[in-house]
Amino acid sequence: MPRLKSGTLGVLVLALLTAGASASLGVGGNAIECERLAPLAVLAVLSAFVVALCFRILARSTTTMQRWQLAVALVLAGASLFINARFIRSYRGPCNQIEKQLHQSSALSSK
Repeated sequence: MPRLKSGTLGVLVLALLTAGASASLGVGGNAIECERLAPLAVLAVLSAFVVALCFRILARSTTTMQRWQLAVALVLAGASLFINARFIRSYRGPCNQIEKQLHQSSALSSK
């Protein structure tokens, strides 16, 4: 087995953890849960960081095994970024609307 640089394996593990956390937060009930938007936004930023790290390490990789590991990590992180951003974009409006209605009803009840 060829010796692998720890950077490629570390990026792959980070991409797997990010994709797993995104999947666990994304899969849930049918109701709109606005509490999941902030953690998904953090995971989207982390996925973007992993994508950038993949490209940086890919430029320095020398073996085909390293390139394959980085390609898998890049696909995982890119898919996680896309899915998280899509979820946030689709539910941001309804969550803001619900928050606005709750704010108005609490202001009316306090008067």
